[in-house]
Amino acid sequence: MLRTKVLLIITALLFSATTAAMTSPKRPAVTKEQAATLAQQRYPGKIVKVQTEQQNYRIRVLQSDGRVVTVLVDGRSGQVQREGN
Repeated sequence: MLRTKVLLIITALLFSATTAAMTSPKRPAVTKEQAATLAQQRYPGKIVKVQTEQQNYRIRVLQSDGRVVTVLVDGRSGQVQREGN
């Protein structure tokens, strides 16, 4: 009986810790590599720099005409937008 109670408590603790880790708001759903790919698909060019800012990514893309475009990628949704828009 005691053994069963201990197993139930351990299982409950493990389950709650796993659930909390899976729903942690600090970990983005989009990786740095995925963010760079998304930015490059929307704004073709060479990726110059990728910065992580909280749950977002700031990516600089060097385009074929020599302009550098700064792109923001939402780390949760993957939404891509040009900085300043």
